[in-house]
Amino acid sequence: MQGRAPGATCIRSTNILWHDGSNWDKIPFAKNAGGCGASMRAACIGLYYPYDMTKLMEISIESGRTTHHNPLGYLGSYVAALFTAFAIQEIHPNKWLSLLLSKHLP
Repeated sequence: MQGRAPGATCIRSTNILWHDGSNWDKIPFAKNAGGCGASMRAACIGLYYPYDMTKLMEISIESGRTTHHNPLGYLGSYVAALFTAFAIQEIHPNKWLSLLLSKHLP
């Protein structure tokens, strides 16, 4: 992480991970994990799965949970990935929030 400035939540969570990441599901719930680290990493998920909304949701939420085990972390990760996918699909940004609320978070 030299030259980077990870937040305290990211540092706490990644310090729990084993070297191979196999215990990613052991990150404890964090009642205050509402930082932006999860969402900053998730745009690339939207680039990779711009048309597979099920996979985009699964991967982005699990990615967010790995470092920000809190609904705010999951939501930030999911929304960043989803809005990136919307951009790839050339959906006008004025429609993003209504699509999120009506189709993707029923």
